[in-house]
Amino acid sequence: MQDQIARFIETVNSGENLLGMLPTTLVEIDGADLVLDLEIHDRITGPRGALQGGAIATLADLVGGRMAMQGAGPDSIVVTTDLTVHYLAPVMGPVARAVGHVLRRSKRAVTVRVDVYDGVDGPLAAASTLAFKIITPPPA
Repeated sequence: MQDQIARFIETVNSGENLLGMLPTTLVEIDGADLVLDLEIHDRITGPRGALQGGAIATLADLVGGRMAMQGAGPDSIVVTTDLTVHYLAPVMGPVARAVGHVLRRSKRAVTVRVDVYDGVDGPLAAASTLAFKIITPPPA
């Protein structure tokens, strides 16, 4: 298991995994634990030009996972155990802003909230809660 976790961490750090390929920018906002802007382009929009729902869920998972990892040990990973997204309005671009807050953190689990907005100061487009399990390999 340690080898699998080490390979996974190496892939994530290289940016060569799916989540690393998304065009995101880290943004600093007072009161938020983590904020990412996702650049919207034609490859991730539907026929009406709105950001696809799966991309919104992926963005929420990306922000939530990064927050969950901040409290995990260096040899640990987190896995999503629950993801709920309430789609409230379309995200029409040019960016989707995901604002994350840690709701609860324990030694083995993290629960977060991620709100996704249409633009940097647009209306709330999706509200999500996520739960993560922290996995630490047993000693060798």
